[in-house]
Amino acid sequence: MAPLLSKLTRSPSRTFIVILIFLVICQLFSIRSREPSTFDGAYASQSYHTCAGLDGLDDYFVSLRTGTTEAPKKLPVHYTTTLRCVPHYEIYSDFEEVIGGHKVHDVLDEVNPEIIASHPDFEYYNRLKGKGRGAFSEEEISRWTAAKNTNSGRDSPGWRLDKWKFLPLAEKALKARPQAKWYIFIESDTYVLWKSLIAWLDHFDPSKPWYLGQQMQIGDVVFAYGGAGFAISQPALQKVVEHRNANLKFYDDYTAHHWAGDCVLGKALTDVGVPLSWSFPTLSSEEPADTDFESPFGGPDKHPWCYNVATYHHLPPTEYPAFYNFEQKWYQTNTTFIRHRDVFFNYIMPRLAAERAEWDNHSDKEQPTVSTFKACRETCEKDPACMQFSVSGYACKTSTALRLGRRVSAAEQVKSGWMLDRIDPFIERLDSQCQGKDWVLPYGF
Repeated sequence: MAPLLSKLTRSPSRTFIVILIFLVICQLFSIRSREPSTFDGAYASQSYHTCAGLDGLDDYFVSLRTGTTEAPKKLPVHYTTTLRCVPHYEIYSDFEEVIGGHKVHDVLDEVNPEIIASHPDFEYYNRLKGKGRGAFSEEEISRWTAAKNTNSGRDSPGWRLDKWKFLPLAEKALKARPQAKWYIFIESDTYVLWKSLIAWLDHFDPSKPWYLGQQMQIGDVVFAYGGAGFAISQPALQKVVEHRNANLKFYDDYTAHHWAGDCVLGKALTDVGVPLSWSFPTLSSEEPADTDFESPFGGPDKHPWCYNVATYHHLPPTEYPAFYNFEQKWYQTNTTFIRHRDVFFNYIMPRLAAERAEWDNHSDKEQPTVSTFKACRETCEKDPACMQFSVSGYACKTSTALRLGRRVSAAEQVKSGWMLDRIDPFIERLDSQCQGKDWVLPYGF
């Protein structure tokens, strides 16, 4: 090697060749020794500008709604993910404080003092005002955190108070940035894919009244589900704020006898002639790991698989960096917006396996005569539509949906499995339905 090196380095041009060969060898070694790409590590490389292409956000005002018991756990991750590139936003809760260097505003500070003093929903709020976070015992906080959902929402005082936040929040958002074109309302476990959201909202004229969100219904009121995030144009927000202020007692009474604040806001918007524009699956109430990519919720021709996605809900704080990293890496190598199918391919499918212990894939069809994992698998195999199964203790469940689910504790004794040989046909079938589908838009657009 030495004589060859000597010959090559006798001139500047040969010296350049030696250096070039050395750099190529180093690069090849680097590539071969690099770990396989995953989405559970650090953020995307610094050479990629994470806020590139988000200039439209200057026309937005974002309101993040949270509550005292969850805020310290859920807020900090937003500062480096969901809110990282947002120039105009505020965080609203039931208690004014600073978390991670960011001001959290009390959204209830202008509610009628008589209601605050007398309505049982505000007992929790008054304790907070009196003693701050020290007002609650660890036992109370643990019990409220573990509270289950019921037909009337979650059974905790913080959740019961939450319904009072929506209409005051609408007014505070309008006052905070009256020149905004769009007002985006999210929760502390809502993940927003901003490039997708901006591109989607560009289809709508913000000078007209719009109310966009995942459709839900209570009684005769159709409204936007808060957790999926929703968008209201400036004219629509102006109308509903003025109407509520002119009919304050009516909406205070309506809120007092209701249980869902997002429904209360939807009622007020309907009253001023701004009905909801149904937006599922562009806006989604599920997290990626629990998404049914073939869900018929949006109608027979609106399965999530084919459509671009702008929000997810119920994302745990520990999942934000990984999903944010996936999103950033996607735009380093792709010019298309992220569809639900892309999330499945890149974020869900690599984590599916023939079986996983201490894992619940949220299979939902009970098989009462089956009690072992082997028998549960065989039951699923006999049904051509079955995509997955799980056993909890001695209870077998199967499912025609394909979900990842989530890790559970060993004490829960849940083991899950997937029909891996059926995934390719599943993909082909759903892909065949995607011609011309990308955004959820009102009929006639």
